[in-house]
Amino acid sequence: MTGTVSIGLGFASLGASQQLPLADDVAEKIFEAALALNITRFDTSPLYGGGQSEYRLGKLLKGQPRDSYILSTKVGRYRPYGAVLADQRNNPTDIYDYSADACLRSIEKSLERLGVDRFDIVYIHDCDRFVKEAVAGAFPALCRLRDQGVIGRIGCASNTASTHEAILNRVDLDVLMVANSYSLLTQDAGARLLPFCLRNNISVELAAPFNSGILATGPGDMTTTYRYATPEPEILDRTRRIAAICDAYGVPLKRAALQYCARHPAVERLILGLVEPDDLRCNMVDMQMKIPSELWADLAEIGVPDPIAILEKSCRPGSQNYAGRPVSKRNIQTASTAHENQKEDVGNYAKLQQHPISGE
Repeated sequence: MTGTVSIGLGFASLGASQQLPLADDVAEKIFEAALALNITRFDTSPLYGGGQSEYRLGKLLKGQPRDSYILSTKVGRYRPYGAVLADQRNNPTDIYDYSADACLRSIEKSLERLGVDRFDIVYIHDCDRFVKEAVAGAFPALCRLRDQGVIGRIGCASNTASTHEAILNRVDLDVLMVANSYSLLTQDAGARLLPFCLRNNISVELAAPFNSGILATGPGDMTTTYRYATPEPEILDRTRRIAAICDAYGVPLKRAALQYCARHPAVERLILGLVEPDDLRCNMVDMQMKIPSELWADLAEIGVPDPIAILEKSCRPGSQNYAGRPVSKRNIQTASTAHENQKEDVGNYAKLQQHPISGE
């Protein structure tokens, strides 16, 4: 059973994807079910359907008091309106632009599509190959917008822990959206990144707790995916071993997947994709059902480390950020200092070697 971890909804499927976007009536039912369950955290992006998701979410939010929900969008990665993907990971029509000008234009358009006057969070989106550009361009622009009250918090959203580490090398962020890199199947973010966030008051929203499907459907579903692709044999085998332990305790795999992610003390919220209203209700139940501690111990025996044990091992008194600077509770870095940090020609992993995340 989880503690204070809450659930938010990601609205990617309101935009065109590998399948047609959700129908309006289905989306409305899911939205109404979410409100009935006191789910008021909603995430979108101009990437999803090239703004289609933002526009449709805006229609759902119309009439809701602005202070009654938490809303985020993203900047940096864009897609033509209504584009249907052939490949979720590598779409040739995607545009990557992390310049300040592109960021400001994107926020203006997102506000218009959603029909709001501010965002609670704005994430720099998928800047894996463009960290320096994001730090020099998008980040200072977002700082200015935060100073003006247009946005509340600044973060990074990525599917890779190394991207979060690279950007934290250069600037301090308020929040991270960590996707596909912390789950029953992969703990890339677990050893260093999540403990670091916990020590330094950086909020973590964990997305894709099912690794895009396999931890919800199980390995027997021939259409399931792992990180948006067909699972490799070793992933299927690992999932079977995890599922067998869950079965031994009478715990559904999906329930264990959700609670494993929520079990880490650094995680503030899980962001789930849109599902049928009944599935959403089941997810909420799964978050509350008790799981025997012995299950986590048995999973650790096959290489799925208990996040509590990781935390005890990796957290040490005294903290520095990835670049070795004292960490502030809130990033107050100006555009000019951000640009100066961008000039530092020191690689992420070199800095991590100089200033280990454990503080040792």
